[in-house]
Amino acid sequence: MKVLLQHAFEKTALALLSAVLFVSFFKLNGWMFGFFEYSEGISWVFLPAGFRIILVLVLGLPGAVGLVLGGWFIDSALFETENATLALMNGLVSGFTPWLVMKYLQHRQWLNPQLHTLTTSKLLNITLIFSAASALTHQLMWWMLDRPELNIWVDIWPMFFGNVLGALLMLYGFKFLLDRTRKLNRKIF
Repeated sequence: MKVLLQHAFEKTALALLSAVLFVSFFKLNGWMFGFFEYSEGISWVFLPAGFRIILVLVLGLPGAVGLVLGGWFIDSALFETENATLALMNGLVSGFTPWLVMKYLQHRQWLNPQLHTLTTSKLLNITLIFSAASALTHQLMWWMLDRPELNIWVDIWPMFFGNVLGALLMLYGFKFLLDRTRKLNRKIF
């Protein structure tokens, strides 16, 4: 029983940490790239898209749950209170789309659960797949919920490109930092 409680506590802590980090990156993105905003909730550069990929690839389901919680927190401020369904669904799509994509890619054996085999070209392909899935599911969900002023055939592209650019900046930035850290550790030890 003690091990089960400890495991549940760890997963809950990871989900909450993921939510805080996602909200923080969302705010950082608004501060850095707010002038690139296409429309409310869609930016031509969206750094949190890369963080979605990182959280889901590294943490799995707790990362996805954290993204849902973070999405709900963000959407409670973005959308009017009378549109709670949109905020609820937006959070679910934001968190579980990358997790489902990851599971699909693992099932098809296009993505190894051990990330050490992830090459730069695989990372680019995964980024494109995650970005396309995110843009498509968000746009479809907004269309089904009759979001005002939505033009799915036009709005999907800025969201896709914003996800790709933001994810590439984040992922290759983290890869660059990890590579530098490894080189520094080799020199020290």
